[in-house]
Amino acid sequence: MPHKLLSAITEIVGSKYVSDSDFATFAYSNNSSQYPSRVPGIVVRPGTTEEVSRIVKLANQEKVSIVPRGGACSYGGWPEGEPGKSICIDITRMRRILDFNPVTKTVTVEAGMTGSELETRMRAEGFCVHTIFSPSDSVTVGGMICGESGGAAGRDFSSEGMDWLFTWGLKVVLPNGDIIQTGSGINPQAKNHSRVSSGPDLTGLFIGSMGIFGIVTEATLQLFHLQPHEAVGSVAFDYALLDDAHRAMAAIDDHEPKLCAILAMFGPGPVIPEGQDWALIYRVTGFTQDEVDRKLGTISRILKEVAPSNKGPTEASERMVRTYITQMHDSAHGFGMWFMIESLFPRDESLKNLKASYEWLKRELAGWEHRSPIFNSSLFAQLDGDVISYHGMVNLTDEEARQKAMEVQKGALDMLLSQGGSVIVLSKDLCDVAADHFRPECSAMLRTLKASLDPNNIMNPHIFKLP
Repeated sequence: MPHKLLSAITEIVGSKYVSDSDFATFAYSNNSSQYPSRVPGIVVRPGTTEEVSRIVKLANQEKVSIVPRGGACSYGGWPEGEPGKSICIDITRMRRILDFNPVTKTVTVEAGMTGSELETRMRAEGFCVHTIFSPSDSVTVGGMICGESGGAAGRDFSSEGMDWLFTWGLKVVLPNGDIIQTGSGINPQAKNHSRVSSGPDLTGLFIGSMGIFGIVTEATLQLFHLQPHEAVGSVAFDYALLDDAHRAMAAIDDHEPKLCAILAMFGPGPVIPEGQDWALIYRVTGFTQDEVDRKLGTISRILKEVAPSNKGPTEASERMVRTYITQMHDSAHGFGMWFMIESLFPRDESLKNLKASYEWLKRELAGWEHRSPIFNSSLFAQLDGDVISYHGMVNLTDEEARQKAMEVQKGALDMLLSQGGSVIVLSKDLCDVAADHFRPECSAMLRTLKASLDPNNIMNPHIFKLP
């Protein structure tokens, strides 16, 4: 039986861009995760904000839930909506650059464009735009803004931090179908040139929101002049010298101005036999080669003063540079199905929580070393904090291993949040874990906002343990 809104949605976007076939809906039933599929009732690919608005108004009138979709790169479960009934709105047709202003250093882009396409097009103009570190060839602008705490983090995240700092304004379709503009563009006579909105910062309401308050269709982002020169490097530390490696990383990151666009520390995963070195890897950028050379010289001096125990670059540490600085940004697809655990901590709490989570995972994965392996652990510097990150893989045809991976991922995140960490990548099942750690007053405020903006509860329901 056709979806009850098939004819009405076809009138809005045309038959080419809507389908309720089993083949189409199954293809939209999951993201990049090991979690179960949740099949929508119909899939639609609008081409404009106005078409999105008309679809949302129709859904609101008929009380049919909506699940927005970008690149589907989250690794913690696809939103459930109303299985078999929901409208999945795929925004990836909407990928135009609407305005590029080299004077105000801003670009306004539709939310369906991928990070790598936007970076490439701005690079050709001599500018850098902060999108997402990985996988930039798949994550959309809308996905990075709504699907990551802080609006994601680009390839210079160690020195620049999260992208919310550079998100000036958004165009959003609200649950009733109204279209609003945030940032300076709240004034219809003003350009989208600033986050300052002559009032409340409405932009922030939608960053990391998972689309529960509306669908972001356009974003205005800050640009920076491109730094054309760069270099990468690494040093290794014996396995027993984790504290030395962390001290070196903190000292390098503490330098002002910041030295490294990317600064990270990689070591063995909890299922890898002990003995693998810790690798400190980094990438520096500059407007001139002399600037890059001076930064590299300062890093060498800090390492010599603070951590003389380092072994210098090794074959393994240089391999880490190639894998996690170059390839991870350009594409992560060659590594298979990721199984990841990530949490942001303040710098003075990151080391103890890395050690504690490492031991927790080691216990939980005992006996699963070859079926749900976590093959490395890492810290990524992010301004003056650190992201604890574990990278593993899971064979989706091994149902027991898949269940174990889900259990461990959620359990580890719960453990890290209980110690004061923050969730980075948002998705249905991980948002539920995060919601268990919200202050009750904050959960109540979310429920109030959701009920006020979306009284029919159509917009991506059941996220953050909301109705």
